[in-house]
Amino acid sequence: MTMSEYNARQLNERTAEMLVNELYGIAGTATAIHGEMDLNYRIKSIEGSYILKVSRPDTDKQFIAFQADILNYVGKSNGEITTPVVIKNKKGNLVSSIKDKEGDTRFVRLYSWIEGRLWSSVNSYTEDLMCSLGKESAKITKILQGYDHPVAHREFDWDISQAEWTVKHAALLDADIRHIARRFQERFLDSRTLLASLRKGVVHNDANDNNIIVSPDLKEPVVVSIIDYGDAIYTELINNLAVTIAYAVMGTPDPLQAALPIVKGYHEQFPLQEDELTLLYTLVAMRLVISLTKSAMNKVKEPENTYLQISEEPAKKLLQKWYETDSLSALSAFRKASNY
Repeated sequence: MTMSEYNARQLNERTAEMLVNELYGIAGTATAIHGEMDLNYRIKSIEGSYILKVSRPDTDKQFIAFQADILNYVGKSNGEITTPVVIKNKKGNLVSSIKDKEGDTRFVRLYSWIEGRLWSSVNSYTEDLMCSLGKESAKITKILQGYDHPVAHREFDWDISQAEWTVKHAALLDADIRHIARRFQERFLDSRTLLASLRKGVVHNDANDNNIIVSPDLKEPVVVSIIDYGDAIYTELINNLAVTIAYAVMGTPDPLQAALPIVKGYHEQFPLQEDELTLLYTLVAMRLVISLTKSAMNKVKEPENTYLQISEEPAKKLLQKWYETDSLSALSAFRKASNY
């Protein structure tokens, strides 16, 4: 579905208010929030705030059930992390289904709202804030140990371990970044045997700057939650840290130094293994290659959808800086941050 088709299938805020009342018995005011896949609405009521998520018409039911199931699982972690609570509908189900005016099925979920600021709105990233991000990301990885779901074992372009697909699309990248991407693709292909030997499990896989919630404290901010499990996947566990680093260090003057407190915080909560650290430099780069390749493809497929290209320039600049960083120096710094 293209962006123009997506916009044509939007539900207005009044409809969202009717849905949340009909399905959940909650009377509230809806405000639309932009999302990549779902239609999202913040619902404000006297009981509190919620986020209502309505799927696109072409969304697979099992995928929606997976999102609700994993979030419900994480929510039972005895308060170790703050995460949205899945609100059951009047029938006691985690997912509701409706028919839109065209007769297509839409899947509806309601989550509790997490108060705070988005990472993307934070002006200054302190070492303590970076460290807290690493800790929160690692806590999710730790909690998900033992969790599994059939949908987590799927082909997925945003899984770093499946990034070989980017090679055949290298020609779409701008010339100034293409040769760098190819160097990292070569490193990645050469590392596949070692990568396949590393620890595996279901991970969050999408700690981007619009999925990280930061406390309101301007002097000593900390990460309070990482939301949106739509990209969760069964993969090598180290990929989750690579994703976290790739987004968090965008725009920083020295991305390697910015990454170190993230590694430190992550290791404190979920100890990293030496072989995992060996590949971290390459895996961070490959997440950026995936992002840039997706942006290039989206320019062709959906040129009007600027949301899908939002991180292109920051990712390009970061990949250039990451390429200029010596890989052995990066490994040494990662090991030191992890007390090896």
